[in-house]
Amino acid sequence: MDILSLTWNPDGFLTVGMAALVTVIATQWLKKGLPDWKVTPFLALGIAVATQMVAVQLSGTGLWFEAAGVGALGATLAVFGYEAVVNGLAFAGIGPRSE
Repeated sequence: MDILSLTWNPDGFLTVGMAALVTVIATQWLKKGLPDWKVTPFLALGIAVATQMVAVQLSGTGLWFEAAGVGALGATLAVFGYEAVVNGLAFAGIGPRSE
């Protein structure tokens, strides 16, 4: 994903790549305040879908169901991507899950 090709307006936020990017950044920032790590995927889903709903409202396209789907797909991509990176680091012997 080329970060420079992402469009930083409401219509640009209605993409899976932008949903995943916003979700990863916001989830990493907010998860420190969670009581348990098990709710992190639900936080990511909420952030992604909420971001898409705001983008639909601001863009005026009316694509509510499509935005919910893009949000869910973006959250999935963000969570699985994070897990892949952390598990890869653990396999290499570094990171929070290495032992």
